[in-house]
Amino acid sequence: MSPVTLALRRVAKAWPIEWRAYWRTRPVQPDTVLYEAYSGSGVLCNPEAIFRALLADPEKQHLNHVWAVSHPRAHREALRELAAHPRVRFVRHGSLAYHRVLATAGYLINNATFPAEFAKRPGQVYVNTWHGTPLKRMGYDALDRVGTRNIIRNLASADFVLSGSRFMTEQLYESAFRLHNVFEGQVIEEGTPRTDLQEPADVVAPSVRRELRDAGLDLAEGEQVVLYAPTWHGESFLRPEDDVAGLRRRVQEIQAGLPPGHRVLLKVHQQVHRHAAGLAGFRDVLVPNDIPTNRVLACTDVLVTDYSSIFFDFLSTGRPIVFHTPDLDDYTEGRGLYLPLEEWPGPVTRSTRELTEAIRLLGSGEGNDPQVTHASAYHKAAERFAPRDDGRVSERVVDVVFGGGAARHHVTRIRHDSRPKILMYLGGLRPNGITASAVNLLRLLDPEQVDVSVFYSHQPTAEQRQTAELLPMSVRLFPSVGSMTSSKRDRRHRVSLLRRGIQAPGLDLSVAQRMFQEEWRRCFGEIRFDHIIDFSGYAPVWAYLSLQGPARSHSIWLHSDMRSDQAREVEGARPHAENLGAVTSLYGSFDHLVSVSELLNEVNRRNLSGMAAPEKFTWVPNVIDADRIRRLASEAVEDRPGLAGAQDRTFVSVGRLSPEKNHVRLIRAFQQVHKDHPEARLLIVGDGPLRAQLAALVDELGLSSSVAFTGRVDNPYAMMHTACALIVSSDYEGHSVVTLEARVLDLPVVSTDYPSVRGVLPEGVGVVVPPSADGVAEGMRRALEGTVPHPSFDADQHNSDALDRFRTVICGVTEARKHD
Repeated sequence: MSPVTLALRRVAKAWPIEWRAYWRTRPVQPDTVLYEAYSGSGVLCNPEAIFRALLADPEKQHLNHVWAVSHPRAHREALRELAAHPRVRFVRHGSLAYHRVLATAGYLINNATFPAEFAKRPGQVYVNTWHGTPLKRMGYDALDRVGTRNIIRNLASADFVLSGSRFMTEQLYESAFRLHNVFEGQVIEEGTPRTDLQEPADVVAPSVRRELRDAGLDLAEGEQVVLYAPTWHGESFLRPEDDVAGLRRRVQEIQAGLPPGHRVLLKVHQQVHRHAAGLAGFRDVLVPNDIPTNRVLACTDVLVTDYSSIFFDFLSTGRPIVFHTPDLDDYTEGRGLYLPLEEWPGPVTRSTRELTEAIRLLGSGEGNDPQVTHASAYHKAAERFAPRDDGRVSERVVDVVFGGGAARHHVTRIRHDSRPKILMYLGGLRPNGITASAVNLLRLLDPEQVDVSVFYSHQPTAEQRQTAELLPMSVRLFPSVGSMTSSKRDRRHRVSLLRRGIQAPGLDLSVAQRMFQEEWRRCFGEIRFDHIIDFSGYAPVWAYLSLQGPARSHSIWLHSDMRSDQAREVEGARPHAENLGAVTSLYGSFDHLVSVSELLNEVNRRNLSGMAAPEKFTWVPNVIDADRIRRLASEAVEDRPGLAGAQDRTFVSVGRLSPEKNHVRLIRAFQQVHKDHPEARLLIVGDGPLRAQLAALVDELGLSSSVAFTGRVDNPYAMMHTACALIVSSDYEGHSVVTLEARVLDLPVVSTDYPSVRGVLPEGVGVVVPPSADGVAEGMRRALEGTVPHPSFDADQHNSDALDRFRTVICGVTEARKHD
């Protein structure tokens, strides 16, 4: 690639970033309203209803309206209707013009989510209308915590969210998206604005029937409209054809089963429509996307659906609903539903014959007439789910948002309680000791006492998802999404900060602080936590970001001898020299510098004395999940080299293959022991940058048949359970979790004498040896002789003491207050 081509590509990549950053510095336009529905799918849903109410309001004629649409050609009707309007314009979703308006509009109205790079600015008012009351479980209720990452980020930034009922407020916002205790905005519980488009039905219906006929749908005068509106069933929105297969056939079967005078029309999900609209078999039945769904409901005589929230909108019409759910058992098991079948406002059919028979009986007054059998359920559902859908919802929403009329309407707050709100940053959730320590702590924290959120650097990998699933369901997840909003020019200050710390030459700290404050708002919106913890402790970008959040206290964890870690070399390089140099420069800004053992705290206080006041240094021990360790230890161990027939002579080492663990010393010590005990084996569990070098050393010493490298394994406890001793040969450690895990398994431990070792091996427990090959070899011999002391370990008491310490240090809860 030529230098010119490379330069052009860099400019092309940088230009959109610079454009967005520039417009974020321009004044907010208080009279501009930006609308977006389903990521630009059209002039649709609740934003459309609010838009039309504002357009018609004589007191709001000063407002300018901008619609974001993804494919202007697909919205010809809306563009034709509004193109000449002097206060309405359209921008292509995702374009430079779109980002200009997104950065400067005074009001932002969306029924889903703005993109990952969106960050609400001071002076902007964000109204998230959402897109309906849910029947199928969503978010946390559907066990999809990671999938909510851009949703919860958007909702946290909203000044107002809309709700059709108390049910929707509780199930969607408080439960599914876990906004309880953190959402600072207001809930406008005044109904669903888009249902206004259904009223008055006697005026809207004839107009819509004409629009449907003009669009090519075969709808005769006087025919009853049976609208079939199934929810999305495909595997991926990227493959809409998954949902199209079989839809046309099903519509034909329903039509064939009904008597003359009925016309079946098909309304599909936005994504499916894009695919189906181009297929010949759908042209005479598919409702165009340009006609709003709720206008179509105004002329619908019978609604047929499955799990779509469309039926909640239809309740205000009083007309019948029939559910068609041939996959009910699978759907309920796989996705889950909020309402039991007996509360559905219509019969639930499994076959086309049952469906058409139910429609035939409507209005007959016979015993199985759905309007008779489900009259009570329908009435209760309308009162519970659509109590204020009266055709004037948008008017009331406009009064609250644009007229300051909250006191005149049903405006409420998401529930909060007195539990302290804690945010913990956990790095990239890599499978290492720090992540294991965090998971253990989060499992033991009582959700009745603390409200915990976790932020982590999201990567779409199976390994990270597996680790995230270990976190308790009570923990609210904020997987990172998107990137910082700053310009390329300003990012040089970020680079300086992250490489050299707050004392970096040429660093404008005010610019860096503004960047990170914007990033905080982009990630967490208006949420205010009580305590913010950087549990990772190694990434300057997240350490600095955590300091921008408003909170009563900011803490950072020190998992090791941080000065030694900063100086550590790997193959001639010092991987933590820059990042830990930058992190330690921030220590003075934190309230608590938390080492993971009392002895390690003394080491860090001494070595880092110039970085922060002595009183900021404190400690909270790592906790362990003893029950899980014992359970996994009982699982069968697959055959591995060096294990078979030699368990009572097998030493095990568990840890990352990096310099501070000093596996070279371990291997040379084992060589000495192996000379006298050729039946002995060494199992090295873990992976890391030194694996090839260590394997070469094993070959060189002729130990290949006696030393096995397992790589990283999900369950090291089964191997530890069958070994004769755990060997720790480290130069330094923090609060060695693997040592505590060995003690849970009653496994003897031989460890080098690093500064904080007595935090995990107090006097009378294990053997602590000089940090030399001879010293480790002597400890191994004692293990073979059975003379390494390993008294029982009370893991429950250890955890209880550690949790008390955590509550005291982080939450400021003393023992006296804790038991009040």
